[in-house]
Amino acid sequence: MHQQISRSEASKRPHPRVFQRGKNKRRYRQKKKNEYARLAAENRFFKGIIEGMISQYSKVPGKNFQKHENYVSHSTGQRSFYTQVTNLSLLDQQGMVFHTGGNDDEFHVMNGLELDELLDDLLSNETEKSKNSQTFKKSILTEFLKKLDDDVASSIDFPDFMVCFDGEHKKIGRYNFPSSLVSTVERITDVYGDVSAACLMNSIVAEKIYLFFCATIKEMEDMELHQVTEEKLLKWRDAIKDALRIDFKVDFAMHHLKRIARAYFGCMGNQELQSIEYKLDALNKQRAETYKDFKDCLADAKDFYGKSVSTGLFP
Repeated sequence: MHQQISRSEASKRPHPRVFQRGKNKRRYRQKKKNEYARLAAENRFFKGIIEGMISQYSKVPGKNFQKHENYVSHSTGQRSFYTQVTNLSLLDQQGMVFHTGGNDDEFHVMNGLELDELLDDLLSNETEKSKNSQTFKKSILTEFLKKLDDDVASSIDFPDFMVCFDGEHKKIGRYNFPSSLVSTVERITDVYGDVSAACLMNSIVAEKIYLFFCATIKEMEDMELHQVTEEKLLKWRDAIKDALRIDFKVDFAMHHLKRIARAYFGCMGNQELQSIEYKLDALNKQRAETYKDFKDCLADAKDFYGKSVSTGLFP
């Protein structure tokens, strides 16, 4: 009888696996609850920082936070100042904020950084990004100029050129040229002589290369700098390189191609300079307005520089 009661009681007990599973679920729910509380506390904390920063920054004379350049999201993928402040990972990486443990509402600002210092730090990061961008652009120019010297297989063909190769042809020296290229060939010969004189290549093969070379020079004559593209520069490189490989004396063309490439990237630099000029003009106007607003106050402040604020109290 006692044995039957023991078995009955044992059957009512939960299986160890079922008991452990329930325990794990409770643990998981508690963990999620704690995580939610921690994230809510972080959200309240950063909301307070943002509101405080906006409040303090809007009080700075001569500044309009809503119109400030660092508040507005920039193009080219740059994040806005507001986004940078609210980005927890950014603050954590810079070592500005850490969690003290215990109460989830307790946070500290490290190293005594004030809001103004945080702003300065973020602005300095933007300046550093700008410097890195300029370095990157300079490296693009360097790499592209190296490409012009690369000895790569040519991939050019007749459709790559905006020149008509059909119609009436004229024989100049050993080669036949379409009427669209005759004046170009004659101009080259007048200035540099017969650039094909040293070529021993079969005339059929050499003629095609000569046509592409002259088509390159023709396009240079017809195009302006703003119409040039990197792809076009590389096509011209292939045509000039092919001519050099069969001993055409066309080094002058490669030298000129590099000048065009530098000018092409120079246009990009000019756009950067214009952008900087616009920013400088805006800053100068802002400075003039600020000076006008505080002209009288600045004069008073100058009287106290390096002196006790009681200066003038007892004449």
